Amino acid sequence: MTEPTFTLDFLDWIPWVPRAIDSDISQERKAEIEQFVEGKNASDYLLVLANDFDSLQARAFVHRHVYASDEPTQSGYRELGATTTSRINGCVFCASVHARHVANFLKNRLLAQRFLDDGLEADLPEMERAIVDVCASLTLDPESLNYDDLEPLRTLGLSDIEILDILNYAAFFANANRLMLTLGEPAPQKKLR
Repeated sequence: MTEPTFTLDFLDWIPWVPRAIDSDISQERKAEIEQFVEGKNASDYLLVLANDFDSLQARAFVHRHVYASDEPTQSGYRELGATTTSRINGCVFCASVHARHVANFLKNRLLAQRFLDDGLEADLPEMERAIVDVCASLTLDPESLNYDDLEPLRTLGLSDIEILDILNYAAFFANANRLMLTLGEPAPQKKLR
């Protein structure tokens, strides 16, 4: 099996199963789904997840409430955690999305690209290294994660709620990676003519 190519480029996602709105559902249900995903980047991914609409609604509620801060640096750290998880799981689509957010929030595109290129062994600043290490532990062996694993983040000044914020986001996207990898595949974004 070849190593996936990670990128900061925008990608499409091609579903392997029908989107809910393309299946044999009532017009009322179709309108309900379309209204729900309106303004949420009505992607094929969400429309596939809408095949289990109750689960999609519950998932969207959790996604809106799983993170604790809109502050750019904390958001960048949270996105780095999700990028770590996505890279480990081989989810090229999710890694590209989260790495672009890392580049934006932390104002460091080179760091985001270096991490995509070099993976867990990337040469990173101390804070980013500590975030990648703890999120890698969470992703690779969650049962082994313990209090001592969080100490480098505390020493670098993160509060317990900021650490929880990063870990919750990484864990949430571990699930999203598995859904995306199971239900479809990434593809280069079609060029507009």
